[in-house]
Amino acid sequence: MSTGSVQLKTQANGVGVVTIDVPDSKVNVLGLTAMTELEAILDEAAKNSQLKGLVFISGKKDNFIAGANIDEIKALQTEPAVKSYEASRLGKAVFAKIESLSIPTIAAINGTCLGGGCELALSCKYRIATDSKSTKIGLPETKLGVLPGWGGTIKLPRLVGLENGVNMIAGATELSGKKAWKSGLVDEVVSEENLLKRAEEIVLGAHPHRASQDIQNQAKRFLLESNPIGRKVFGDMALKMIKKKTKGQYPAPLEALKVIMKSYDQPLEKAFDSESQAFGKLAVTPVSKNLVGLFFAQTESKKMPEGVKPANIEIVGVVGAGVMGAEIAQSAAYSGYQVFLKDIDQGALDKGMTVIRNLMDGLVNKKKMTREEADKVLARVKPTLNYADMAECDLVIEAVVEIMKIKQAVLKDLEETIKKPFVFASNTSSLSVSEMAAGAKFPQNVVGVHFFNPVHKMLLVEIVKGKDSSNETLATGQSFAMKLKKTTVVTGDAPGFVVNRILTPYLREAVVLLEEGVPGEDIDKAMTAFGMPMGPLALMDEVGLDIGEKVIHVLHDALGDRMAPPAILGVVAEKKLLGKKGGKGLYLYDENGKRAGINPDITATIKAEPRTKLKGEIQDRLALIMVNEAARCLEEGIITEPSQLDLAMVFGTGFAPFYGGVLRFADQVGTRVVYQKLDYLSRVAGESYKPCALLTKLAKSGESFYKN
Repeated sequence: MSTGSVQLKTQANGVGVVTIDVPDSKVNVLGLTAMTELEAILDEAAKNSQLKGLVFISGKKDNFIAGANIDEIKALQTEPAVKSYEASRLGKAVFAKIESLSIPTIAAINGTCLGGGCELALSCKYRIATDSKSTKIGLPETKLGVLPGWGGTIKLPRLVGLENGVNMIAGATELSGKKAWKSGLVDEVVSEENLLKRAEEIVLGAHPHRASQDIQNQAKRFLLESNPIGRKVFGDMALKMIKKKTKGQYPAPLEALKVIMKSYDQPLEKAFDSESQAFGKLAVTPVSKNLVGLFFAQTESKKMPEGVKPANIEIVGVVGAGVMGAEIAQSAAYSGYQVFLKDIDQGALDKGMTVIRNLMDGLVNKKKMTREEADKVLARVKPTLNYADMAECDLVIEAVVEIMKIKQAVLKDLEETIKKPFVFASNTSSLSVSEMAAGAKFPQNVVGVHFFNPVHKMLLVEIVKGKDSSNETLATGQSFAMKLKKTTVVTGDAPGFVVNRILTPYLREAVVLLEEGVPGEDIDKAMTAFGMPMGPLALMDEVGLDIGEKVIHVLHDALGDRMAPPAILGVVAEKKLLGKKGGKGLYLYDENGKRAGINPDITATIKAEPRTKLKGEIQDRLALIMVNEAARCLEEGIITEPSQLDLAMVFGTGFAPFYGGVLRFADQVGTRVVYQKLDYLSRVAGESYKPCALLTKLAKSGESFYKN
């Protein structure tokens, strides 16, 4: 029996193979159509007395089922909560038909098995997974502000234990095939080539090779789960941990824990109803709507110029072996590229290679790769002092000092060395890509590819389109960054691009507050309470005051007095304060890198009397100045889509995801209220707060940044 997305084929041995292959999609998702088709297949299988077992497998490479159809979840968010509740109940009803079959069932998992895919697998009697690196299994729904709604919240903890279940669901943890096997989530790990054969053997009666459970873990699980007292102790501990991690801003992990603990020893039907009620309630919260919005923005960011094919990149060059250059080189080598790392100084080159080795050692120590795999990655990086070694590079990233003449000189040297067409990608954080390309032989091949520090942790890369950058070059830079598992946002060539353009007024104003006598700790605490991962003063030290000072001077030269460097930055330059990496910045740091109070050199320059400000005042000063600058970026056409700007700020600065980004935050506050507050601040705190033209227009018309 065959439908559009689901096919049932009976093998000669009597095993039915259900192949899921959603047409016109790179991945399988379980939307209403696919679920309806699956239900019809299950009804047919239930009537077939000749079937000896049922195997669920994917028709796609490296993907079992990526989850539910997020478009349909988004549609439910505009409906009353009862609609989401009903959708949850319907999904469970389909999976119940798998459990009710009288024959053995098995999920044969290769690649991504998340959300609804994992819940389908949990409905089977057996689960096996491949040892492929692409295999990852989990229930990451809390990342979208909801919890698993098709039975996963109830079934997973009962299968793998309370502790593992809560960690996977509340923490949105994804497991490799081997880790899923060790946890008891899957019954056996096999090779990709042996997946279907072994699945058939198991449903025909072969015993799966389950992982042996450690006696200590068994005892721990017994103590936690066998009595109400143990469960309460665990629940209280888990609650504290989740509250600490989410700071009370994300309701889904807390609600998931509540459902798990409440329903652990309830009959399944009652437990399933608790899950559906919680799903319905969470799906319509502002937090879930914002997180789903970010998901769609990330999906949109992967699109490239229509009809344009990126160039094939095999050999990558990186010029500049400082920390940024070294980490870019490591990331490229880790993603499979052959890399040449170039510097003019052997000492700098040696330090750069040490950075790369340390990163690889960290991956080995965390058991994310073997020593042999790490050594293969290291072997792909070739350090060099000579441009001649880079003659075959397809793409070269410059990560040298932020001085235009030096960057242009690097480009000239490369064009003299590399005789074939290649992409020159600048990692500049604020300089003009168009000016950089002005003297190039092939300006159309120059593009900005701006990574964020630290490269191995920060997910965003800004792809900057210079005046002459071709669409093919743009697509090549974007494709390269995505191969490195980065999220890309395309911006125009303007001072600071998007992230630094919006972030700099925020950081600048934090220093102004410090100069006004507001304690530095109060400033940072107010913004972490707002939802930022780190306070602005701590962030400046973390990034490096030398870098921050260069960026603000570039923006001051380009944009005028509203970006004028505060007086404290003069002290920073005079005393050569670097921030955390130098042990001294706006804060002092001990030998372990831990903050040890505001630097006395900084407090000595503050002439204002100490003063306190309410947390809300500090938050208004710092958050609303970002809103104003973000509106200017739209107004000037540096970026055209509010969703892409918000994506850049969330992934590039950690702007609280539960707000959905700077502009979604403004819409939630209301553009009229934002305008009124900025207008007031412009009169009491300086002209830099004066509402820009776009924000003024939206406020007067009652419109929002987002049109839907």
